[in-house]
Amino acid sequence: MKISIFGAVVCLLSINVVAKPVYLDCVVGEKDSRSEFSVKVDEDTGKVTHTFKVGSAFNTEGFFAVDKITYQKVDLYSGIKMVRRYEISRIDLTSSMTSEMTSIEFPDQVKPTYLRSEGKCELVKVEERKF
Repeated sequence: MKISIFGAVVCLLSINVVAKPVYLDCVVGEKDSRSEFSVKVDEDTGKVTHTFKVGSAFNTEGFFAVDKITYQKVDLYSGIKMVRRYEISRIDLTSSMTSEMTSIEFPDQVKPTYLRSEGKCELVKVEERKF
């Protein structure tokens, strides 16, 4: 009897709780510099899928802190390195995007440029799916 109860307790404690991915619609910036995008964050896998409203997307690693999620995308264009860092609050869903542009060819001669935009995200209700 004791072995059966012990076995049941071990089975219950060993069940992994799998969290579902969270989907967000976000807007950062204002008017001319406004950027709209959707984000799928999956804490179990540590992955983030970022989809711009214009259609392009990227997958990346996310960093999941207690109060925020951060991730970034790095692009290289004709001697320019552009790093876009995104941060989303897990508390109030505020969001920010920080862009850093630096010269790869002449880093000592061209100063880096930094731009920061603030905004907000909303949770997206996911309908029941067939597959």
